[in-house]
Amino acid sequence: MARINPRDTRTRLEEDAMAGSSVAARQEAERKATAAKNIAPAPKEVAKMPSKVAKDVITRLNTTLAQRVDDIFNKSMADLEAIENQRIADNAAFEKAMADADALAKEAEAQAAEGARLNQEAEDMIQAAIDAGIIKYSDASDPMKDLINKLPMYSDAGLAAATAALQAVGVQGLIGVMADIRKLYPGINSEDALNLLKFDKRFNEPYLQRFAGNRMLQDKGFAMLDDKTYLATEAAYNKIFTSYGIKQFSNRDKFANLIGNQVSADELAGRVSTAYDRVIKGAAETKQALNRLFPELNDADILAYALDPVNQLPAIQRKVQAAEIGGAALAQNLSIGMKAAPTEATGFSNVRRTGMGVEELQAQGVDLEEARKGFAAVADVLPTAEKLSALYGDRLGQFGRKEAEQEAFMNLASAKRARRALSEEETAQFSGQSGRGRIGKSVGGQI
Repeated sequence: MARINPRDTRTRLEEDAMAGSSVAARQEAERKATAAKNIAPAPKEVAKMPSKVAKDVITRLNTTLAQRVDDIFNKSMADLEAIENQRIADNAAFEKAMADADALAKEAEAQAAEGARLNQEAEDMIQAAIDAGIIKYSDASDPMKDLINKLPMYSDAGLAAATAALQAVGVQGLIGVMADIRKLYPGINSEDALNLLKFDKRFNEPYLQRFAGNRMLQDKGFAMLDDKTYLATEAAYNKIFTSYGIKQFSNRDKFANLIGNQVSADELAGRVSTAYDRVIKGAAETKQALNRLFPELNDADILAYALDPVNQLPAIQRKVQAAEIGGAALAQNLSIGMKAAPTEATGFSNVRRTGMGVEELQAQGVDLEEARKGFAAVADVLPTAEKLSALYGDRLGQFGRKEAEQEAFMNLASAKRARRALSEEETAQFSGQSGRGRIGKSVGGQI
């Protein structure tokens, strides 16, 4: 705001006062003249008087009017003098106020200059302490960091924007690192500073703490993901976990472990589907089979096992497939084992029940549906087959669970021949006999 010139103000005040005084005096004179006129005789009345009387009246009137005019003039002059005295007093007060304002302004300017000097002195002292190694930014208190960050050599709009972008995605501790970079490389641009923040081991600890998967890739000699790809991969992981309702696995540590082991989103989806859909949400017998075949696992931790990148997806799928095959056998009350099914008694002294191992069935490419159909067929034929084997097996060979599985899953010719031999022998033993006798002596019929 422009300053007011006291002299200009005084001149304007004087002119206004004089103008106001003249107008007031003139108005007062006119009022009193009108009053005097009102008490004087009318001209027609004076004309009717004798000349001598009229002359005396006129003389008295003139004297009265002159006295009235003098009184009015004297009163007006006195009023004008009072107004002038008041103007002079007001102007003196104004000049004093202006003088006081000038004094305050000068004092404020002096204080501002002193503040700037002290601020510069503080900045110089802080910078000197940093240069001398007395203050290390990374070890400084937060208030001190704020002060350092405001120093000219540590402030830059481009670096501030780049730092803010990294902070927005969770990178912490960048202010101190950025100060160290600016100290070593004065005038560095934002692009070069970001490269140091990400790839230089002297400065990239805060960055790698946030993008820990890149640290693992770097340690293994693999190329790190750019920020955009890294964040997009995290988002894809989160979507998979959320869709399966297993948000407990959706966190940065899990993401970093997956990224660091180069597990793509597609592979993760396969892992989760294998464990969740086929085991956790699968048949109860599949869970039982998993516990029996792999005691170190159960349906509760199969998901964590499947998400561990150390465990390769094919190996996970193979174990789940084994549990599914074993579960199909358990559904038919058949025992299971990886190498071979445990040997079991059958109720016949000369017949023992044993079966193929799950690994052998996997080698034949048996999947869940084939396992269900095959074990259902085995369970259907096994009671009669074991009875006939007890009767004729010593001479013709047995057809037990293992042979039934070989025929069902492998279409093995020798297994078919063994089954037919027992069936034909049973037929021959009772051919030509009455139906009653056959029913009474038959132990199971044909298989």
